[in-house]
Amino acid sequence: MIDSLQTRFGIPGSVAVSPGKNNMPRVTLSHRSGASAEVYLHGAHVTSWRNAKGEELLFLSRESHWAADKPIRGGVPICFPQFSNHGPMLLHGFARISEWTLTHTECRDSGEVVVALQFSDSNATQALWPHRFTFELRVTLAETSLTMATLVKNNGDKPFDFELALHTYFGVGEIQRAAVCGLKGVTFSDSLRNNINEVETRQEIRFDQETDRIYIKTPDSILLRDEARNRVIAIQKSGMADAVVWNPWIAKSQRMPDFGDDEYLRMVCVETGNMAGHVNLAPSAQWLGSTILSVRPA
Repeated sequence: MIDSLQTRFGIPGSVAVSPGKNNMPRVTLSHRSGASAEVYLHGAHVTSWRNAKGEELLFLSRESHWAADKPIRGGVPICFPQFSNHGPMLLHGFARISEWTLTHTECRDSGEVVVALQFSDSNATQALWPHRFTFELRVTLAETSLTMATLVKNNGDKPFDFELALHTYFGVGEIQRAAVCGLKGVTFSDSLRNNINEVETRQEIRFDQETDRIYIKTPDSILLRDEARNRVIAIQKSGMADAVVWNPWIAKSQRMPDFGDDEYLRMVCVETGNMAGHVNLAPSAQWLGSTILSVRPA
């Protein structure tokens, strides 16, 4: 299968389909600047984003599972159609452990490299969530940015509700020298304190303990400052109302079998999506959302 996908979708110097971990199909995007990204068909999971210097910008756990029935720990898991334990399905829904179909690759005259993957309902998903849908993820790599555009279509004759998150794990040099900016004045729900709602009062969110909060109806621009690596990652979202800020800290890291005990020191999640409320999609309608990640020196 991998050879046939390479024959159909490979673009010399720009797109390559090859065996990844445990021989799972992986699409590698290469920009002429030297920037790169990797996307696995398992979960349409972005597992790597490197800048033109070859520096990794995402976090991927060394303990991650690489199996058909397990999510990948790190990178950008897709949570759909349920976020967390907000409903009766398995944690974060089924999209991140499903096999997606590679549908399109492209190298534009501008130098941008594009890959599109698609996932539709099946008997297995219908048993968990009785709706007809198509989900497309389009990843675009540029010299200093990575764009993830999502499209959800309702192919049925009844409306349905869904939640969605791009559960992005960023790599940082030192968690104590990382800060999330742009959320002052936003109401958040704190999952570590019975989902109590409070208003964020800090200009900078810094980390010295476990953090797990849904920030509700946030500004569309958020910054992650990585002082140890002297860089800033800008997070620009559209169509996505909310953001999650998460670091498991010490105790939870030790409870997660697919996460190293000390790895909380080198990562932070800033997730975009609709996690505090559902998106309602009418029959034959579609929903669009996107997140653009861009990196620059501090």
